[in-house]
Amino acid sequence: MVVYHYHLMEVICIDYYFDSAMEKVTGQAVSLWMLLAAIAGIVTFILYRCGKMKASTAIIIPILIFFFSFVLTITIIERVPRRKLRYNLELFWTIKSIIAGKTYLIWEIFWNVVLFIPLGLMVSVLLKRPWLAVLIGVLMSVAIEVTQLLTHRGLFEFDDIIYNSVGAVIGFLLYLLLKRIEQREERGG
Repeated sequence: MVVYHYHLMEVICIDYYFDSAMEKVTGQAVSLWMLLAAIAGIVTFILYRCGKMKASTAIIIPILIFFFSFVLTITIIERVPRRKLRYNLELFWTIKSIIAGKTYLIWEIFWNVVLFIPLGLMVSVLLKRPWLAVLIGVLMSVAIEVTQLLTHRGLFEFDDIIYNSVGAVIGFLLYLLLKRIEQREERGG
């Protein structure tokens, strides 16, 4: 019976984190993201047709704009400001809490990592020095956390920066893997 309860709690936590993020995603927000991405798509398509931009760049930029809009909405814009500054400066407090029995925090770590994988992958494709995608991921995470702190719209924590950065690294590594596969196919093997 305890095992069933444990699994039920995990499912509830998955639903909580997913629902918590998705309740911030309104039809108006998605419409705005799509409009911004469409405008970027039109501009990048024109630049591509004029020979000023590669096709991959013209495709990725609108997707990145949609992605950034989504991330900023769920991490800052749609959060309700609190009266006090909220922060936790203890490194790996989430892991310590998981070890202490708060296993629902596994999903917080999971979503913080997953959220930045697309950033690491897409920015790697755009840059001549793809490793800079990791630096951009770290800087974006720091910017989000500092903004949350200054606007009282979330909990500033180093753990989020670390887990977001891990996501950006995974995205960068996926890029390297895809490049290697592409090179093998080009060599015929």
